[in-house]
Amino acid sequence: MHVEYATDHLERPRRFEYWHDVVCRHCIPADSRLLSQSPFNGRLSVRDLGSTAISTMVAPLHRWSREANHLRTHPDEDLWIGFAESGHGVLEQNGHQTPLADGTLVLYDAARPFQCTLEAGRVYLVRLPRRALLRRFPQAERGIGQALAPHRPGVAPLRTMIQQAAALELSDDRIGATEQFGRALLDLAAVALEWQGEFLDGAIEHDLHGRLCRFIEAHFEDPSLSLVALARAHHVSPRTVTRAFARHDQTAMGMVWRVRLEASRRALEEGRVASVTEAAFNHGFADVSHFSRAFRRTFGRAPHTLLRQGPEERH
Repeated sequence: MHVEYATDHLERPRRFEYWHDVVCRHCIPADSRLLSQSPFNGRLSVRDLGSTAISTMVAPLHRWSREANHLRTHPDEDLWIGFAESGHGVLEQNGHQTPLADGTLVLYDAARPFQCTLEAGRVYLVRLPRRALLRRFPQAERGIGQALAPHRPGVAPLRTMIQQAAALELSDDRIGATEQFGRALLDLAAVALEWQGEFLDGAIEHDLHGRLCRFIEAHFEDPSLSLVALARAHHVSPRTVTRAFARHDQTAMGMVWRVRLEASRRALEEGRVASVTEAAFNHGFADVSHFSRAFRRTFGRAPHTLLRQGPEERH
């Protein structure tokens, strides 16, 4: 199947609504918002290649938001690759903010919320059936929300094959060849993702480490904060959290304790707590004796020795 849509034949007030309906029908249901001040004019070309499909989008600056309500009412298990041949924007998914510039390839997931701001000079959207892709490369989901490293094997030929797929002349007498082309495109996508290798692992874990650190700073007072809780909050395994910190010669819980201890020391020094027990409980510790021992090991003095150094005692 090959269908094409354009908005230039419509009255201007109707164009963006029509565009929204067309894209949601053929791609992923989501909310959209026009960001350009100029009159909207968009084009969408859709080609089915058996189990895969490719859409070619040309449109001025606008934003798509796929939220939890879309997942409930319009579930979609497919994975997608976006290829910005020309244009710019940002894809936000899975805790990542990935710039979309000329030549960028990015993997994203219809089964998770995302936001995408996009000015599409020419952008290709490739629908990949999740189960078929994971049969070829079981770890493909590691790359969700990430741009593919352009220098890795498979990326350049994948760009070329996407462009060729978008230009295929489809006819009933070539259905078999069309479906074979789609399978080959799926194979190449799996190869390109697998060849991301250590680059993908390192990029994900480096970004994850930063997000984990910010999360700990914001939630260190929660006594239930643990390795498992950190992993669950970031949709990864405890082993992945451990590995992300190990790259920085740290441990996750070591950082939690350090942040808690430093915050409790500041509270004691500034007179914001009236007792050691209050300092412990206010900063995520459930055991006062354990807190006191850890405090002494870290700072070389007992916490109660700082109680008299509040503002009243210092002035």
